Amino acid sequence: WDGYDIKKKEHKIHEMVEEVEEKKMPLESYTYTHGDANLTDAQIAAVVAWGKEVQANYQEQLKAQ
Repeated sequence: WDGYDIKKKEHKIHEMVEEVEEKKMPLESYTYTHGDANLTDAQIAAVVAWGKEVQANYQEQLKAQ
């Protein structure tokens, strides 16, 4: 992660948020054998909120460049 520039970090966080929002993460193949890894709606909301906050921070850094 430390090797990525801010633009790439922002993009990766954006992708993560989309994957979690669309319930594509965690992967079904993983949760099949690890049922406790399934996220509740509250956990999804928390991860998405955190991701959007981090993404907004990176976007602000990009604007300042």
